[in-house]
Amino acid sequence: MMRMNKRTIIYKNVKSGSYLVQSYTMGPVAASEFGEPTAIQSNEFSTRLADAVIQSLERFGKEPYDKNGAVIRDDKEQREFLADHLGVSVSQQESGELKVYALHREGGGMVSSQQDTFILSKEEIPRKLSATIAEAFRRAT
Repeated sequence: MMRMNKRTIIYKNVKSGSYLVQSYTMGPVAASEFGEPTAIQSNEFSTRLADAVIQSLERFGKEPYDKNGAVIRDDKEQREFLADHLGVSVSQQESGELKVYALHREGGGMVSSQQDTFILSKEEIPRKLSATIAEAFRRAT
């Protein structure tokens, strides 16, 4: 079986300013959004977001994939969701460092770019994660 880095995604609702931290698990082909997201209001960003991201990374792959728990949107729902949200992806490397990717809408999904990728060492994570995610959202399109 292929080894995959732990990952999570954070969505920001462009209208309300609220955030969703969405966990992943290993699906039949690749990592899939899975389970209920953690909702965070904009005024809770600095106090709750980093912990929610770390908890989501720790949940990665712990629950077996089940279609009932997977986040599945039809084409129309996906278009509407993308129109209403910006995205930032976080991946935990085997070394323990985190890669934070500002995402950009492209086609029917979101993609990252090299120039909008940030790397945090294990030592930097506690003090820089929230600020790095905030910067990634400033760059997300």
